[in-house]
Amino acid sequence: MIRTKADLLEYIQEDMRMQPRSSSFVKRYLGTSGAVVRWKKCLRKCEYHHNISKNIYHRLAYFVYLFMLKRYDRRFCSEIPINVFGKGLLIWHPERIIINPESKVGDYCALSSGVVIAQAHGECPTIGNHVELMIDSKVLGGITVADNARIGASALVLKPINEADTTWAGVPAKKINNQGTIETPIPVCTY
Repeated sequence: MIRTKADLLEYIQEDMRMQPRSSSFVKRYLGTSGAVVRWKKCLRKCEYHHNISKNIYHRLAYFVYLFMLKRYDRRFCSEIPINVFGKGLLIWHPERIIINPESKVGDYCALSSGVVIAQAHGECPTIGNHVELMIDSKVLGGITVADNARIGASALVLKPINEADTTWAGVPAKKINNQGTIETPIPVCTY
């Protein structure tokens, strides 16, 4: 959770380090990759001002960033609430991502288009660090996903994933191999 200005800078720096950037000026500033970078910066600043809202400046700044965040949410038909993700959030494709505000996701999570992390039976999931959620994967209910897990495309996770370093796929999700994100890590941009 972002509590200080140093935390804010660390979260933004890690988010930017994880997000691949286009080398083209036009794609960077007018395309989706630049908009995702601006969206994540707005998300982190909104989290900071919400958590620090002690005086009128932080409260006003929170509402300004919340307004901007909701505009990005509408642009991408997504809902990413504040104070859910740890640092190093990677968004491959920003469309149709739905996250429940009660969910908790660890550091260095990667999301793709159509990911749903939602409640079932009144409970929300807890997802560990270095978890990669592929296109249209769903994680539902009060379950726990272990660190370094990879959830395949169109998978439906309804039961806890307690084994770290594994890959899961299918409806309902089943373990398909013992190769999570440690053996084949998410690529990190170094620029």
